[in-house]
Amino acid sequence: MGAYSLGLYSYILIATILIALCISVVLRPYRKFKGVLWVILLEIAAAEWAFGIMFEAAATTIALKQLCSAIAFIGTCAVPPFFFLFTAEYNLGQNWISRKLLPLFAIMPVFTISMAFTNTLHNLLWTKITITSIANVAVYEHGAIWWFIYIYEYILILLGLYFLLKTAFKSGSFYVPHNAAILIGAALPIIGNVMYVFGPNPIPGLDWAPIGFALSGVILSWGILHYNLFKLTPIAHTLLVKNMPDGMIVLDTSNQIVDLNPASAAIFRLTPKQMIGQKINQFFPISTDLDKYLQLETSSQMEFDFSIVNPGHIFELRLSVLQDQFNQIVGKSLVLRDITERKKNEAERERQIFDLREALAQVKTLSGLLPICAHCQNVRDDQGYWHEVEEYIHQHSNTDFSHSICPNCLQKYYPEIAQRIKARKEKEFQEK
Repeated sequence: MGAYSLGLYSYILIATILIALCISVVLRPYRKFKGVLWVILLEIAAAEWAFGIMFEAAATTIALKQLCSAIAFIGTCAVPPFFFLFTAEYNLGQNWISRKLLPLFAIMPVFTISMAFTNTLHNLLWTKITITSIANVAVYEHGAIWWFIYIYEYILILLGLYFLLKTAFKSGSFYVPHNAAILIGAALPIIGNVMYVFGPNPIPGLDWAPIGFALSGVILSWGILHYNLFKLTPIAHTLLVKNMPDGMIVLDTSNQIVDLNPASAAIFRLTPKQMIGQKINQFFPISTDLDKYLQLETSSQMEFDFSIVNPGHIFELRLSVLQDQFNQIVGKSLVLRDITERKKNEAERERQIFDLREALAQVKTLSGLLPICAHCQNVRDDQGYWHEVEEYIHQHSNTDFSHSICPNCLQKYYPEIAQRIKARKEKEFQEK
């Protein structure tokens, strides 16, 4: 151990390694949630970075310091891509990039690590290394390749910060603590690294970034465990489709709105920011008895009149229970479908059925044996009363009569008229 001299900074880095590894273990059960896997890998990379820096800080020779710095570069080069992937997935959703393209993010780290371990051959990464008399700290003068790699890594970091800020600004007040935890966690290691490269640095040459990553891991873990930072997000964004015509609202276990699509806000004539973080009950009419409905632990549906907010509109409300991979209920989703037109069509159909039944009830038919007088042709009803045929049929079938005379009766009772009609028809036949 003569080549190494552990100081206060080395012990701080040992604590940093332990903290980062503990965080990765604590977050492991949550690795399937959106973005958490990248946080775990980021903390492991930060631990490796701190491991290399710990021995670099303790090394007493330039050769050892350069070797330990090269070892530290394994974690150093991995942190920016993992940070970028975490922020992009948190903002854009899982599967935002094809797995086939993920290996592309390894190209620059592999190149950088190879340059670090071969620096003695080309001095393009570090042109000069000087050990100061203060706490055995080495000051590195950086070459062109180092600055190229540094710019590339900070492009990833700045893109990651852009995604975080974009998420923060589009979220409602409910997400302020969540986004604040992520932004503070992201800012700490960046500040530490900027102090190391550009200053002011209390101890020139001392890299504070690994310590910043350990602290950021603590903050992110607190956010994940305390605020369910990523727990509902993957489920919500899987279910919510911004352009779907139906309203979709996602609730946490206390019935607070944690996410909703634009169609939902339009139904309530509000903006998403006005609704996120609020209790769902305050947006529904009291008559819907929403509290009892939300206590259900199985999927169900109900109809409710929304005239108070949306005059003349009736909605169908569908409840779905959201569970995590441990089968624990983490929230519920509500789908609001406007069924006003459907209800109107159903009412019109019911009216038509009613009218048809009324018409059928008024139709009267004749059936069975009908007693009729052999002489006067009057008809006897069920009560024993006699009626004229015309009157009886009219009462039982709504049939009206128009009187005429048959040919036989015409010849019998009006022979002259019958003869004239017959002669006229014969004349008309001859002319044809």
